[in-house]
Amino acid sequence: MRPSQPGGNLEERHSMGTHIGHPPQDMWGAMPGGPFGSQDVVSSDNVEQYTRLVSSQIARVEIGTSSRNRFQHQIARTSVGPLNFIYIRSDPLEIHRTARCIERDNQNEYLVGINLVGNAVVSHPHQRTVVDAESLFLLDKAIPYRSTHHDTTARLLVSVPRRLLESRLPDPSHFLSVTPSIRNGIGRLAAHQLGLLAQEGLLLNNHTRIQAIDMALDLVGLAFQGGETAPDPEGGAPPQSAAILLSRAKAYLRCNLDDPNMDPATVAKAMNISKRYLHKLFSTADTTFGTWVREERLTRANAMLVDPRFDHISITEIALRQGFNDIPHFSRQFRARYGYPPRMARTEAIRMTQ
Repeated sequence: MRPSQPGGNLEERHSMGTHIGHPPQDMWGAMPGGPFGSQDVVSSDNVEQYTRLVSSQIARVEIGTSSRNRFQHQIARTSVGPLNFIYIRSDPLEIHRTARCIERDNQNEYLVGINLVGNAVVSHPHQRTVVDAESLFLLDKAIPYRSTHHDTTARLLVSVPRRLLESRLPDPSHFLSVTPSIRNGIGRLAAHQLGLLAQEGLLLNNHTRIQAIDMALDLVGLAFQGGETAPDPEGGAPPQSAAILLSRAKAYLRCNLDDPNMDPATVAKAMNISKRYLHKLFSTADTTFGTWVREERLTRANAMLVDPRFDHISITEIALRQGFNDIPHFSRQFRARYGYPPRMARTEAIRMTQ
């Protein structure tokens, strides 16, 4: 079956029925970062197939449509590490995630959405939110919701493991009514980074991919924090101020983790804040400065050890590159974190590829 061709309206592109091929270029015009590259596109005029695809790839839902005839849709998908990206373009519809759907489905993810075309109304218990075109939005798969799209809609959904988003947003369920614009500011940066990650993520090695995912999710967290304006009970500043500073601290550290002398005083000076306040920022994320730095370095070291691209680099050199200047200490920390020594991580990775 031949790939769909660029150009034409949605109805014309569906005239061939169900097909799989490369994403037509025109459907990605409004999407930051462009298409997923060579990922498959599934198209049909069957609402039952749409329901099955969405329920298996995103979240179990019930679908209602106003059309008694064909329901036209296109779905493209890709995965980058723990993140799943789903692009959907469809006719008007109503999506209902009921309590029954939740009971029968994975609840350990949030959905970060980029609403590209068409306005939507999302209703949670005791809460109704209008999601304009060119806006970010957030859904919790553990909470029932109803999403109504009165016009043709195009949106990108990213499923994010709860732990990854909760480490950046304090109780994300409080941000379900926040819809940052992607036309400018931090929302635009976040949407663009997600689009680029979807497009380029598969081309990255494990180490770089982890960093790119972290950067994208940091921007997502900042975008939603920036839409929250409740007063800070301790200082009167909006809560996003602390979140932004913490993200800045993490970004600074990620750029300098190879420096074994990196310490709280250096970071605090670079950010023009006190060491005490720096430690307080990390405590708001239920961690400490030292714990976060150690985990980040170990994660990077492990990613390099299991990546065949770095087989020519010694374990000692990998440890040094991640800021460990005491190799026995690195080995002890690695074993405590992963349950086995660094050499075994590399040996097992090589065995799995043979």
